[in-house]
Amino acid sequence: MNSNNHKCAQVVPVRRALMAIARSCLSALVLVLASAVPAKAQAARPNILVVLFDDVGFMDFGAYGSDTKTPNIDAVAKKGVMLSRFHSSPFCGPSRAMLLTGMDNHQCGMGTLVETVTEEMRTKPGYSMLWGANQKTIASLLSEAGYKTYVSGKWGIGESGANLPNRYGFDRSYVMDATGGSNYNAKPYLPGYHEVGWYEDGKPVKLPEDYYSSRSLVDKMISYIDSSDPKTPFFAFLPLQAVHIPVQAPKPYIDSYNGVFDAGWDVMRKARLQRAIKLGLVPATTKLAPVHKTHRAWDDLTADEKAVSAREMQVNAGMMTAADEHVGRLLAHLDAAGKLDNTLVIITSDNGAEAAVTKFKGLQNVLVRGIELIEGFETSPDNMGQVNSLTAIGPEWASVSSAPFNLYKFYGSEGGLRVPLIAAGPGIKATGILDQPVHVADLVPTILDAAQVSYAANDFYGRSAYPMLAKEAGGGRKENEGFGFEVSGNAALYRGQWKITRLSPPLGDRKWRLYDLSTDPGETTDVSAANIKLFESMVAEYETYSKTVGVIELGPNDSAFKQLFKNVATKALHKYWPHALGVILAIVAVLYFAFRKIRSLVRTRRQKASSGQPK
Repeated sequence: MNSNNHKCAQVVPVRRALMAIARSCLSALVLVLASAVPAKAQAARPNILVVLFDDVGFMDFGAYGSDTKTPNIDAVAKKGVMLSRFHSSPFCGPSRAMLLTGMDNHQCGMGTLVETVTEEMRTKPGYSMLWGANQKTIASLLSEAGYKTYVSGKWGIGESGANLPNRYGFDRSYVMDATGGSNYNAKPYLPGYHEVGWYEDGKPVKLPEDYYSSRSLVDKMISYIDSSDPKTPFFAFLPLQAVHIPVQAPKPYIDSYNGVFDAGWDVMRKARLQRAIKLGLVPATTKLAPVHKTHRAWDDLTADEKAVSAREMQVNAGMMTAADEHVGRLLAHLDAAGKLDNTLVIITSDNGAEAAVTKFKGLQNVLVRGIELIEGFETSPDNMGQVNSLTAIGPEWASVSSAPFNLYKFYGSEGGLRVPLIAAGPGIKATGILDQPVHVADLVPTILDAAQVSYAANDFYGRSAYPMLAKEAGGGRKENEGFGFEVSGNAALYRGQWKITRLSPPLGDRKWRLYDLSTDPGETTDVSAANIKLFESMVAEYETYSKTVGVIELGPNDSAFKQLFKNVATKALHKYWPHALGVILAIVAVLYFAFRKIRSLVRTRRQKASSGQPK
């Protein structure tokens, strides 16, 4: 054998061995990399926590200039961003539907509240109050992407019991399926309703004896999160009852605000305007719109009326501080578990401040007091904010909560549509106030971007705001790309700095107006006459929006408030007719016996007169 051939023969086995070792090493490296990539990707996918407050006005968080203490919410704001132009629907149910689906409320069958829908409306797709089995939500989309999904709190979307979250992507759910209810039990706040429906994972449940909304809802959310695999990212939706009516809080929270609101709503509304300007939430040119003529002047109140009214706002503030404390407890729990740093936290409100009243005059007062007696409400000033109370802040304080904007919940003004939003977490830099316009439907694609879940942009009415939040290029809407809102005749369309709006009765007149929000977010000056082409263009854009999403435009005599009264009155009649019948029979009996007594006296006098006896 040739010596060279012999050397080659010796080299071949060695080479083969080396190649085998190399292949083994390479295979091992590939396995390591293959296993490492998903682990890295999973670690990079953040948890998502959305805290939704109810009826919190634009300036109701401490970070936004409120007189209310919300230190835990404020701490989140310092770590991230505060939006000064976040817009939601003026009605709670439609807002929640948009937040969860990324669609316009009419596109997902929630054109209005279930309490304000008519039977004719229900025949139209935009007002069915029902979700189909194939309705996608942020929960179902994230669930398909490997997230665990939870909700604890007020649901209130469409027909009660029909659209429960367990059917639409939530792994665990504990919800009140109503527009509101007591914070201590399942007592309804609207007349005619028998009880408030609570469900866990789609099944009716009873509330615990020691229930208090903010504490109990956070406890439930903590239990859901703790029960999941810590390696699996979660989506947690916490829609609190705070601060929907009845406004309620333990007394220590209420008493902590003694004296804070004694200056009254007229002074405090002006103070909030100056605070909003100083914080940079609105331009220095902002002015307050005149309050509606139905608002009472603080100085016209008696000393007792001032004390009661100030106490009502103390309850509201106390409820907010209690909610903040329990949200802080949830955040601290996530931090202790090592999850908070990888959690995107979004805190916002469903609409502007609630302006409902619980005090009436004349016959209305008699009827309301009668219903309160039947239902067991205890509305004395001493019981304000406690069990069986029925406290509300009313329109005057609502105009303070929604300052420096015009009006409040139920209207298409900035006071009804513009609410606070705070976001902090992975990918979001602490950049303070952001002034770009954002629609509530934008939250679904925004969250999907944050969670690194692919989607088709045209699947949603909303547009992702994540690039803006993360200070990246692209995303969001173009300067001239508008977006609209409509609920029960209250309508608005935004395009950059411009807004057209139409407000329905009782405080509106159904006329379109144009405002330049870059100088006049208080909506004090209609500039449509000076910008007629722009105005006409935006009205035409709204009409296109209305037809596209399926809006039923109300007639001149239609009103959400009229329909609400009609629907509630119908329920009340069904529930209270035995009581009404009893009262009527009692009145008839009293009149009958009074008649007999009077007739007997008359006969006696006649008999005495005919016999010549003294009367």
